Amino acid sequence: MICTSQERRHPISSLNGVFLLVSALLIFANPVFGQLDQKEIDFDAVFSAGFSRGGTVLNLSGKKIGDEGLKLLLKLGDPLKKVKSLDLRYCELSEEAGALLAQSQAFPNLKKLEIRHNFLMDIGTVALAEAEGMPRLEKLGLGWNEVRDAGALALAQSERFPKLKKLDLRGNFFADKTKKELKEKLVHLKKLKLEAHL
Repeated sequence: MICTSQERRHPISSLNGVFLLVSALLIFANPVFGQLDQKEIDFDAVFSAGFSRGGTVLNLSGKKIGDEGLKLLLKLGDPLKKVKSLDLRYCELSEEAGALLAQSQAFPNLKKLEIRHNFLMDIGTVALAEAEGMPRLEKLGLGWNEVRDAGALALAQSERFPKLKKLDLRGNFFADKTKKELKEKLVHLKKLKLEAHL
């Protein structure tokens, strides 16, 4: 069979096309390569817009501030002392965020802390369980944070939240034995959520 010059070039052209497609996917999918296309967050504007009800509520849900944004938030100082409700859902927080919150004294009047749908995992949850700066906390939402048994049991054994009434741990991964222990040790809570019902 005789191949024309055009037919001989076809496989190479196909490979070039595949290479260009893969390169494009890597650039747009990889956060390192794709940073130039990402819009930088104006943290000051995001934080300012999040305050309401005379500064007692701070809603940053979905703002994707990440750990670096949380570090900046915790440096705000006086404005945070009035905050009673803090919503950090969908903020792309990692294990580090648990330690940052635990070490902070920024929220002495905080009653409600919502951190659902992040990535605190066991390390961040264990750290958060030792927080000393939130003695008035009444409601803690840690659902869908990739938390396992160690993190949950650390919360159950913690004495840092004496006023806690509601704990949401839905969407995490606990052994049946751990669930039983949580129910026993946290029987004093008004509401303990462990199961995500459809």
